[in-house]
Amino acid sequence: MQTRDPEQLSRIRQSLNELTKEIRQLVPIFADRRPFIKGTVYEQKRKCGKPNCHCASGEGHSSMVLSRSEKGRTKLSAIPSGHLKDFQVLTERYQRFRRTRARLGQIYKTMISLIDQLEESRRREN
Repeated sequence: MQTRDPEQLSRIRQSLNELTKEIRQLVPIFADRRPFIKGTVYEQKRKCGKPNCHCASGEGHSSMVLSRSEKGRTKLSAIPSGHLKDFQVLTERYQRFRRTRARLGQIYKTMISLIDQLEESRRREN
């Protein structure tokens, strides 16, 4: 058994309480019912291949695309005209959901470590 001073144990308990509060703040993001789209919206510039086109000099044709991963491969989809803002909102919701999920994983990992420390300090040897 490793002895810890009471202040250290108190700090561990306080940390657990703070992490619990943070989890409560994350839950509404998971409970949100609004739809989202997996992926990222960005501007893609490409060349059409016509020798006399302005894109041959390096400017490129610009279009907004949705980039997403499917079965380990990147898929690009053109965003329909007039729907750019919708796709930006939907992909931002997805990214926020994923960031929140990752944070929740970090919190749980930290909590398990703190709980293990509490267990070790409270365990009695026969």
